[in-house]
Amino acid sequence: MDGTANDVMIRRATAQPVRFFGALRLIGSIMRHRSLVWEMAKRDLTDRHAGQVVGIVWLAVHPLLQFAVYAFLFAVVFKVRVGDRGPSDYLIYLFSGLVPWLLTQDVLARSASAIVENSSIVKKVMFPIEVLTAKTMVSSVAVQSVLFAAVVIYIAVARQAIPPTFLLLPFLLVLHLALLWGLALLLGSVTPYFRDVPELVRVFVTLNIYLMPVLYLPDMVPAELRFVLAINPFSSLIWCYQDVLYSGSIRHPGAWVALPLISGAALAVGSYAFVRLRQHFADVL
Repeated sequence: MDGTANDVMIRRATAQPVRFFGALRLIGSIMRHRSLVWEMAKRDLTDRHAGQVVGIVWLAVHPLLQFAVYAFLFAVVFKVRVGDRGPSDYLIYLFSGLVPWLLTQDVLARSASAIVENSSIVKKVMFPIEVLTAKTMVSSVAVQSVLFAAVVIYIAVARQAIPPTFLLLPFLLVLHLALLWGLALLLGSVTPYFRDVPELVRVFVTLNIYLMPVLYLPDMVPAELRFVLAINPFSSLIWCYQDVLYSGSIRHPGAWVALPLISGAALAVGSYAFVRLRQHFADVL
């Protein structure tokens, strides 16, 4: 029996299936290995642009250019207006939805391949595989947090005030990260079995920005098509961020009810799938 087969048998023998509280146990594992997560996340950030002159700066340049393109296209070319304060009002509306979606699409696109791209590590006997999805999230959040801070500062300067709804940001960020963690676990655990998942995710994140109220107001959509926004689970996430950053009030109470349910469901399903499937990753990689 070769070494790989031995590793698989040892992993199966030592891995204990988690039938209950899978999410809590995975989070506990991440906390115990937080130093490893952080080191792998830093390496992930530097390796992506190793050998380049500007290096890690490209990680912020790409989303900033995307911000600039959308702002120019919709605020200058199409002259979209959403309030009575001129172009700055639309920019705040745009950024309020674009920032959380850029983080979401980055985590989804990269986490789908996190297990497959690290197959040599996954096959090691006692390596905590959940670290791979965690380091993907940490590296994405580290980059996007810079853009998020820039947007918050821009809103405070443009409005010359800090809306009281900013106090809800920590709660909203926890819900957002729970949603991303659940989806990252689900996508990462399914991809070893269905290798087309990363491509499907890339198509989805490219199209979905046009299926949410990020670039336009829901009222701009024909009445018979607005149900698309309502059934899109990511719309609730965007509406909550727009309430906090743009409106300064809770204008979408339904979204605040739906988002905790969606995040909780994603975390539960993702954790369950990951715990049930991770024992067999070495067989299919």
